[in-house]
Amino acid sequence: MNTQEIIRPIGKFIEWTFVNVYEPIADPFNAGVLILGLVSLVIWLKVLNGYVAKAKAEGKTP
Repeated sequence: MNTQEIIRPIGKFIEWTFVNVYEPIADPFNAGVLILGLVSLVIWLKVLNGYVAKAKAEGKTP
């Protein structure tokens, strides 16, 4: 038995897994992460704007 007879099927299985499992999942997942990041950024900027407005109202400009 040759080492290549053990390694080659494992490599083919890993390649098959990436092509048939991970690549179809990648696009929707990446889009979801991007959308989540943008929504979080907008929410955080609104919160910061509220803090700045409160500080200006109290006379404590940052």
